[in-house]
Amino acid sequence: MRFSKEKPEEIVSILGEGLEMTGEVSFTQGLRVDGILKGKIRSESLLVVGPKGKIEAEARIRRILINGEYRGTIHASDRVEVHREGRVYGELFTPCLIIEAGAFFEGKCNMSDRRPARREGESASGQAGQKPQDPAAQKNPGGDKKPFV
Repeated sequence: MRFSKEKPEEIVSILGEGLEMTGEVSFTQGLRVDGILKGKIRSESLLVVGPKGKIEAEARIRRILINGEYRGTIHASDRVEVHREGRVYGELFTPCLIIEAGAFFEGKCNMSDRRPARREGESASGQAGQKPQDPAAQKNPGGDKKPFV
């Protein structure tokens, strides 16, 4: 089942079944893992873990689709998708997490909308030095109407 309505990304590299690799991996176009990969992964592209694939790594990627097993930390700038056969053990950092019915996830997920947190004394416009207004000092935008409770 495909969750995304986007044009599918092309997989140009495959770590095949029966192949085990340990170390640092970086790639510029899609990678599919059907074997075993251990180490560090870096990419601004798509990573697919096939149904027989196993990854034990710290990954910094754009997007990952998990149909096999992933153990470790994932920093995904776009999304993490765990499909029905997928199993994830670890910590996720992503603005979008999709878990299909039947998938397994054990760990922690940190979701972010990619906006940096405001520093103390910084306004919504990002200008330092302006302190937030006291809510009691603000005008009531609803006039004399009572607030909705």
